[in-house]
Amino acid sequence: MILWIVAAVLAVAFAVHLLALNARIYTRRVEARFPPTGRFIEADGIKTHIREAGFAGAPRMLLIHGASSNLLEVWGPLAEEFSPLHRVIAFDRPGMGYSHRAKRGAHTMQAQAQTAARVLEQTGEGPALVVAHSLGAGVALRLVLDFPHLVSGLVLIAPACNPYPWKPAWWARLSATPVFGDLFCGLIIPWLGPPLSGQSVANNFWPAPVPVNYREEAAVPLVFRPRAFQASATDVCATNAEFGAQQPRYAELFTPAVIITAEKDKIVSPKRHARALAVDLPAAELVIAPETGHMPHRLRTDLVIAAIRRVNEMTSAPAED
Repeated sequence: MILWIVAAVLAVAFAVHLLALNARIYTRRVEARFPPTGRFIEADGIKTHIREAGFAGAPRMLLIHGASSNLLEVWGPLAEEFSPLHRVIAFDRPGMGYSHRAKRGAHTMQAQAQTAARVLEQTGEGPALVVAHSLGAGVALRLVLDFPHLVSGLVLIAPACNPYPWKPAWWARLSATPVFGDLFCGLIIPWLGPPLSGQSVANNFWPAPVPVNYREEAAVPLVFRPRAFQASATDVCATNAEFGAQQPRYAELFTPAVIITAEKDKIVSPKRHARALAVDLPAAELVIAPETGHMPHRLRTDLVIAAIRRVNEMTSAPAED
C-alpha cells in the first residue's frame, strides 16, 4: 500500500514538473514569436508597454484593448489609417501583453484608468480621442470620469460597461482564485488553452468567420502565458462590481461619444451594455454594425473609421471668422 502511495505521489510530482516545464517553454516560444513592438514607461512605478505612431504634436488618439488580448488587437485595424494625421498611442493593460501589473488593486477600473492617464501624461499634451474595445470601454469611461481633462471624445466598440446578472465562466473564476488559480494558470492553461482556443476566437467573430491570419496579427498566443491569462481572468471577474460602481455616474458625462455594436454578440450583450450606455450618455450616438458580433473594428473597420471622424467633427472648435 505504501509503495502505491509513493508511486502515486511521484507520478503526480512528475506530471507537475512536465506541466511547469511546458509552461516555461511555451512562454519563451511565444515571446520570441511575438516580441514587444513598442517601448516601456513607468506608470506609478509599474512598467507599462506602449506603442506610438504618427507625428509628435499631432492630435492624439489612445487605443484601449479588451480582455484576453493586447495592444496589437486594436492597433492592427486602426493605427495605419490614422497615424498620418494623428499621434496614435496604444498600451498593454496591466498584466496583459508586456505590461507589468501591481500586486494589489490592478483589477479595478480606477487603477486601470489611472494607468491610461499616466500613458497620456507621458506621451504628449492636451486631451486625446479614446477608442476602446469591450472591457477597454469600461476603462475608457472611468478614464473620462476620473480624468476628464485628458479625454476629448470617445469611440466605444462592443463596449462592456454595465453590471450583469450572471457569473463569469468557470475557468475565469477558477483562474482568479488564490492558490488554485495560480496552479490552474501556471500548469494547465499553457497546455490546454492554445489547442482549445479555436471556439473562443470563433465566438468573438460570430456570425462571421474568423479572418485569415487574425491570430498572428493580434498575437493571440500571448494570452495563454500564465500571468497574462490570470490577469485577464481577474479583471473579468471584477467587472460586475466595478461596472456597478461607476454606471450611475455615466449620466454625468457630456463627452462626445459614438458607440458601435452589433445586433447580436456572443460575448457581451448589446442590449445590456451598448444600447443601455447610449441612453445613459447625454452626448452619445449609437451605430449598429450588422453581422459583426463582438469584433466590429475587425469586420467593419470602415464604420469605426467613420465614427472616429464623426467624434473629431463633434469635438472640433468652430472656425473663427
